[in-house]
Amino acid sequence: MGHLGMNQTQMGRNKGKNDRGGFTLVELLVVIAIIGILVGLLLPAVQAAREAARRMSCSNNIRQLGIALHNYEGVHRVIPPSRISVTSPQVFQQSWVSMILPYIEQGNVHASYRHGTSWFEPINDPLTTVQLPTMTCPSAPSVRELPTPALYSAITRGRRSDQPIWGYADYGSINAVRNAAFIVAGLPSLNAREVFGAMGRGPKGVSFAEIRDGLSQTILVAEGAGRPDIFISGRKTINPRGGIAGGTPYVVDGWGWADINGGFSIDGADRAGMQNNTNSSGGTTIVGNCFMNCTNDSELYSFHSGGGQFLLGDSSVQFISETINLQTFIALLTRAQQDIVGDYR
Repeated sequence: MGHLGMNQTQMGRNKGKNDRGGFTLVELLVVIAIIGILVGLLLPAVQAAREAARRMSCSNNIRQLGIALHNYEGVHRVIPPSRISVTSPQVFQQSWVSMILPYIEQGNVHASYRHGTSWFEPINDPLTTVQLPTMTCPSAPSVRELPTPALYSAITRGRRSDQPIWGYADYGSINAVRNAAFIVAGLPSLNAREVFGAMGRGPKGVSFAEIRDGLSQTILVAEGAGRPDIFISGRKTINPRGGIAGGTPYVVDGWGWADINGGFSIDGADRAGMQNNTNSSGGTTIVGNCFMNCTNDSELYSFHSGGGQFLLGDSSVQFISETINLQTFIALLTRAQQDIVGDYR
């Protein structure tokens, strides 16, 4: 009887220990719910920290381009134009990026580059397919869709359909600002098609002295990220424009850093990706008032929320909001209008 009482007592103690050592289903569900809440709170912070790091890396890339442009100017007394494209007496083509290759630690690529031919010719493929880290923004997609052979043929005037993956270019030069942009901003008409930016079309570059609006108040390079894929208002989609890229998921210009048409002649667009137009005599068709992050097809575009990174003539990098006053923006994009740049920082 005593042994039986002891065994029952011991069993009770063991049962109590087992009860205290486990979790009920309700307790497990509460713990899981708490973990889920914590993950939900922490994940946006982790994503924001990663994007901040990518944005800083993008800014550093643009800063390196600024140093390269200043070093180029120190040697040649001008900054490079957006492109040189000569067809007579013989073909000679260079993009502004190919001109500064020695100043971004790509001297070997520059030395082997054959400029006496169109930029897309196969002879330069071993060079033009090099992915230059300085020319890609980490916030932009690292893998991009390969355009169709038919589109390759169209942009190379029938010379290529073999789909080389040319080195991406997420940054482009400011070539010109078109009359449509002036009118959208509420400025007087140019009565002409455009005024050149600091890196207008060549063959001649401009000296720092010719940037009369001031180096610290003139944009040289801006983001046009994600090309050759087309992005419209944050989505990869179909190009709504006419022409050779219309109806495809690609842009028409800026297929790589060697592409001589990789810069921007800014008209503006609407949020559906349709662009304003300025004809050769300055006549305009206006559809929208968006100058940034509405389409990356020949317009300014970044993958940073709320704005984009811009290189100024003094080699500083500024993040500019996509809601910037349009007249202030025009003043920054032109080089010799002698206009007043308002507060934007």
